[in-house]
Amino acid sequence: MSSIADSVQEKCSSHFEADYCECVNPEGSCSGGAKLILTIVSKQFKGKMPLARHRLVNSLLKDELADGSIIHALTINAWTPEQWEKKKPT
Repeated sequence: MSSIADSVQEKCSSHFEADYCECVNPEGSCSGGAKLILTIVSKQFKGKMPLARHRLVNSLLKDELADGSIIHALTINAWTPEQWEKKKPT
C-alpha cells in the first residue's frame, strides 16, 4: 500500500517533470492528516518567484489539501535545477 507521501511524490514528479522529487512524512502517519515536506526540482519553476511555485504545487494538490484530513500541513521546497545544484545535500 502506498503512503500519501509516496502518492504526492509521484504526482508532483510526473506533473512538473521533476529532475528530483522527494516527499517525506517525518512524523509518520497521524489521524489528523499528514504533515509532509516536499522537495522538488523542475525547469518549470524557472522565472517564477517562490510564492508562484508554491501556488502551482498547492493547485496540483488541492484535493489532498482541501479539508486537512489527507494532508494537514505541507512544507514546499521548490527549486530550479540551477538553484538545486547550489543547495542540494552532498
